[in-house]
Amino acid sequence: MDRRGSEIARAAWLYHLEELTQGEIARRLGVSRSTVVRLLQRAKETGMVRVTLNVPHEVFEMESELERLYGLRQVRIVPEATDEPEQKRWLGHAAAELLSEMVKSGTTTAVSWGTTLQALAGSFVGEQAVDGVEIVPLVGGFHRASSGTNAHWVAEQLGRYFGANSQTLYAPVYVEDLSTAEALMREPGIRDTLELVRRASLAIYSVGSLEPEATMIRLGYLSPDEQAFLHERGAVGDITCRWIDIEGNPVELPSTINPIGVSLEELKNIPERLTISGGERKREALLGTLRGGYTTTLVTDEGTASYLLERVLDSGEATKRGNQKRTTGERRAGTD
Repeated sequence: MDRRGSEIARAAWLYHLEELTQGEIARRLGVSRSTVVRLLQRAKETGMVRVTLNVPHEVFEMESELERLYGLRQVRIVPEATDEPEQKRWLGHAAAELLSEMVKSGTTTAVSWGTTLQALAGSFVGEQAVDGVEIVPLVGGFHRASSGTNAHWVAEQLGRYFGANSQTLYAPVYVEDLSTAEALMREPGIRDTLELVRRASLAIYSVGSLEPEATMIRLGYLSPDEQAFLHERGAVGDITCRWIDIEGNPVELPSTINPIGVSLEELKNIPERLTISGGERKREALLGTLRGGYTTTLVTDEGTASYLLERVLDSGEATKRGNQKRTTGERRAGTD
């Protein structure tokens, strides 16, 4: 084996058998991470590494059934993990593979926030430049959240991978006073960024829950009174900080929560909507998201996929199709 072949083999060994990260391999071999990516790719191309998948065919059948019953264009199911951080990493990896195919030249992609979106952004290695791409946040910033979970950070990381221009929405995710929210959304910088979101061809987001472990609750963005208000109105979770019930109907928000961003109806007008969500505590929120037609492409875990299939089959009817418009009136704070 020549020197080049030896380097390829060593990188493949460290990655696949010793389970080192690409960054760790780069430091071990004294090369850049992009070189490691090329070495691992070459290992596959030459047949040095062969991948065998022992995936039950039932998973693919579940994907097809979810697509059919919920009117989705694509579904990807990952195994059910033993803990939440690992589950989010797996969801992020699967979503990153899909996203590499979905981002097209000359388009705008709008991204949300959270630990699941952080896992997505962290799954991209190297660069896959696509001409004329713009990445823009769907929501404003959370000053109590780590920088890696904020939408502007996710946009920046995706921008680096796709060689794209990334924007920042210079506003909080919501404010307590309605008149302040209205004034902020009239500000030229914020108004122009939100207009970019409305013109996006792809939106990427996860869903939040009202469980105590939810990031917004842990960080103190929802007071006990606000949580009680939402529970009383049947809220099961949120999409970009706008709450819905289990049927996907927007619910009235407390007067102290006035989001800075596009409405749920405007979100539904974006042609492609990739939802990345898994785990037991988010299942009702995801069910509402699908019933409300907010998703066109879904990445979830096997346990959640089973739950979604059981719910639609138990009801005796397929849920509303992904692009169907709801006729239910929406309250001011939910969608305006």
